[in-house]
Amino acid sequence: MKIFNILSILLVLLFISCFVSGQDGRASRADIREHREYEKQMRKEQRERELEQKSGITKKMVEIQRFVLEADNLSDKYGNRIMVSPNINFIMIDSLDGVLQFGSAFTVGYNGVGGQTLDGRITKYEYSMMGRNKDSYNIRMIFMSPIGTYDITMTVNPEGYADATIRGNWSGQLNYHGKLVPLGLSKVYKGHSLF
Repeated sequence: MKIFNILSILLVLLFISCFVSGQDGRASRADIREHREYEKQMRKEQRERELEQKSGITKKMVEIQRFVLEADNLSDKYGNRIMVSPNINFIMIDSLDGVLQFGSAFTVGYNGVGGQTLDGRITKYEYSMMGRNKDSYNIRMIFMSPIGTYDITMTVNPEGYADATIRGNWSGQLNYHGKLVPLGLSKVYKGHSLF
């Protein structure tokens, strides 16, 4: 009898605790909403940390003049844009040396990758901060090669996405659209330079 009374009291207490808490092992809508807001805040903080890290890497690459613009799109002066392979379409800047290359993965050209490769020297390199937050870059450089002098203008956002315009001794221009990559991490394939 005593055991029955103790069990009945425990059962009543258990029933009262479940009834008072209002939960039967499931989360309430307020708890779910609070959890979603917490996860959203964590994702936002993670994105901000990643952006800050990317911004620091981009700043360092621009300041020390060691980067590769791996282009996934090329365009002409009329805006006609084509998708290309970033492994063989790039602008490489290594302090005072530079390489301009464009190519096609479907043909074999003079450089072995269906296009042209130019080795040259950077004779002038200047950059300035731009944008509302002064966190983007405008880079201007002069590239001298055995076949001519080229004016290269780049705009780079804090995440490293860049657009470059190359103008030479002729009336046309070639635009590279892609991402800046540190020189040591780039996976580009440099073709044979004819000059």
